[in-house]
Parts: sequence; structure tokens; C-alpha cells
Amino acid sequence: AYELQGVGSLRTRLDASRARGFSKFVGRDREMATLEGALDAAIAGNGQVVGVVADAGTGKSRLCLEFVARCRARGIRVNEGHCPAHGRTIPHLPLLEMLRDIFGITERDGDHEARRKIAGELLLLDDAFQELLPILFDFMGVPDATRPSPETSPEGRQQKLLAFVRHLSEARSAREPTVLFLDDVHWIDPGSDVFLSHSIAAVPSTRTLWLVNFRPEYAAEWMRKPYYQQIPLQPFGAEATRELLGDLLGSDPSVAGLSAYVHRRTGGNPFFIEEVVQSLLESGRLTGAPGAHRLVGAIEDVEIPSTVQTVLAARIDRLGDDAKRTLQTASVIGKEFSGAILSAVAVADERDALSSPRLAAALDALRAGEFVHETA
Repeated sequence: AYELQGVGSLRTRLDASRARGFSKFVGRDREMATLEGALDAAIAGNGQVVGVVADAGTGKSRLCLEFVARCRARGIRVNEGHCPAHGRTIPHLPLLEMLRDIFGITERDGDHEARRKIAGELLLLDDAFQELLPILFDFMGVPDATRPSPETSPEGRQQKLLAFVRHLSEARSAREPTVLFLDDVHWIDPGSDVFLSHSIAAVPSTRTLWLVNFRPEYAAEWMRKPYYQQIPLQPFGAEATRELLGDLLGSDPSVAGLSAYVHRRTGGNPFFIEEVVQSLLESGRLTGAPGAHRLVGAIEDVEIPSTVQTVLAARIDRLGDDAKRTLQTASVIGKEFSGAILSAVAVADERDALSSPRLAAALDALRAGEFVHETA
């Protein structure tokens, strides 16, 4: 049971990666060129939709993040949303996140300030949005008591909101080119999926680039549109693996032959490669500082598990008992958890309650091993 304390911002795994420092971006020149070409076409008035598709750990989100950063560096407006794994059961979660981003609404804004931002943005685009404001305020959870949303059926309300999404896309495009980015679409909820499809239908003849990424199991009708193109992201080749490991490990002679071995065992999966490096560090096979590591022993003696799951299991195995129990408890609470809830559960264990100092030490060990990441 949880008591709601307030509304916070969404935190993605990339936020945590950014905070501790990304590894070098390598091996995606061709895919980046395709994205740049789609952006140029959109800026010229031929709206585009690009889908980046790949299995987990191949670098879909990282590629999109690097491209988005380049767009912002060029002064192009970018709005984004994320589809978290738990979001399939939360109606319109990524859609609402993207709308808040479009209107510049932050978690510190109260209802009045949120309404002011929504109205200000829309009425600068087109006075015709005035009539829809009460419905939009209600949809975004900031209703205006002095201007209540008109009574209408759920179907009628949805049709008005779908028309609004299309009108908004067209009105913004008339003012400036825009990139809309939606991450992890394979976890999108049905309601947001409908709005995504409707927004994509408005792309032709606009200066809009829709960028989405997803795993191969996701499919949608809009993928048949002539203005849609798909980028299948392949695992790293040997050269990209060597470049990534060169950045992570350095150039000490002892690690010279490690790249080919790691590439064979990981299949070039970037996430797997980074986890293998972390595993070798924790086991003591690698010593030294980031970018200046040294391999202890012969390469032939290095054991690399054949799957990411095995790597993670081996890393967990090396944790102390308190850290293992804390990680297990945290995983039951959820992908994101608060210290207060974790502490309450840990001290309630009738078998061996973890004291506050032991719990703090366990969390420090998990943070050091990058099993968990603290957010503000």
C-alpha cells in the first residue's frame, strides 16, 4: 500500500546513464546519416516518420538520444515522451508527458500556472484553440472550475482530442520545424497508441519529424505509410566493439587481445559488452582507472558468460548477503523505489531485520556496482 506524496518527473535508465557518464558513441554513422536525411526532408516540408527497431540492449535509445542532441544543437525544437514498462496499464502516460513537454509544464507548476502555459502556447498558434481549452485542461488534469469541460460522450471527447492533436501538429509546423521523439514504443498503452497513429497521419506536408524506437514485436498500421522508413539497428561489428572497448579499457598491452574475444562472446550487443567490462572489474580481472585498465592474467583464462542474464547473475552472486537481500527487496517494490519504503520493508523482516547502518552499507554497495542509481 502506498500513500501518494505528489507528482514527480519520469526518470529513465538513460537519465541514470547520463548522470554517471555515457560510454563513447560508436558504430552508428550510417544510421545517423539516415536520420539526418529524414530531418532535412522534414525541414523542407516533407514530413517524415522514422522507426528505429532492434532487440534489447542494441542501442536504440542511445542512437535517438544522440540524434536529438544534435537537433537541439541546431536550434530545432524537440519534444519527447517515454513509454516505461509499467506504463501499459496507465492510460495516456507518454502522451501526457509529451504534451507537458510541448507546453513547458514542470512538476513545480500548480494548476493555474499549467493552464496559463497551455493557453498561452495554443493561442499564440491559433485563436481557434480557444474553444477546446476546457476539454484539454480536463484531459491534462488541470481543470478550470470557472470554465468546466462541456458534457460529452467519451467517444465525442476522444474525437475532439484527436482532432486537436492533428491541428496542433499542423499549426506548430507552420511556425517552425519540429522533432517529436517517443522512446520504447513497444510498451505504449492502447490510448496513447491511438493518438500516436493519429498524429503520424498528420505528418505529410508538414515540417515534422516523428522519431520512435521499439523492439521487433511492435507493429502498427502507420508503418505502411510512404513517408515512413525503418532503421533496423544491428549489433556492433568487430571494429565498433574494438573502438568501444578502447574507450572503456584504454591501450595497455594486456588488454590488446580482449576485444576480439569479447566480441565473439557478446555478439556485438553494446549493453552486453558494457556489462562484461563491469563484471571483469568486479571480479578483479581488470584493474586501474576507466580508460586505463590492465588485465590480470592471460586472456585465455577470462571466462565470459554467454548471455546478459548470466553476466548479471554472476555479478549478483559476488554481492554480500545484505546487498543481495536489499536488491531482492527493492526489485519486489519495483523498478523505482523510495528509501523510506525500502527501509520500512527491510526492518520488518522477521527473520533478520536489516538495521539502518546495514541497509545504508548495502545500498552503497549496490550503487558502487551500478545495480541501482539515486535520483533527486
